[in-house]
Amino acid sequence: MRDHFEMRTNQTDQAEHPARQIERAALEQKIRDAAAVSDQSREAQMVELNQINEREIQSPADFKSPEQYAGQLREAQMLKQMMPALERGEMPETFDAWDKANRIGHYSPDAYVRGYTDVYDSYYGAEKIGLELKPNGTYDVLNGRHRIYVAREAGLTKIPAQVV
Repeated sequence: MRDHFEMRTNQTDQAEHPARQIERAALEQKIRDAAAVSDQSREAQMVELNQINEREIQSPADFKSPEQYAGQLREAQMLKQMMPALERGEMPETFDAWDKANRIGHYSPDAYVRGYTDVYDSYYGAEKIGLELKPNGTYDVLNGRHRIYVAREAGLTKIPAQVV
């Protein structure tokens, strides 16, 4: 579906695309600026999915490939398994032990299979989901649209995100 949108050629679409790139760059700069202001702003916090305004990604067809969708959905399902441990304050070492017990992540005997530590890094690392708090108490998405979509698909009700 995304390929279809990118292949449009009417003048309106061509004029909107650069504007959207500028808007995205401004939002990404906002995340960087906010991160520099406060250590707390760099930390992820749990946000209810029903408060997030994102609806740009509407189906698996909006992913680059079926494999990307399947991989991100698998990771959202893993995040759902991790939530009780995250709520108890467990750290990455716990998820490394889970990887070792399941022979995934860097413990994969054959081809690399993303593990719980990778999922932790996806949601708590440098590329965490970025949200902007609006005056009405909802959030606009700065980055992480695909992860938000699969989190909903996996039945999660909240996700870790950086709020600016």
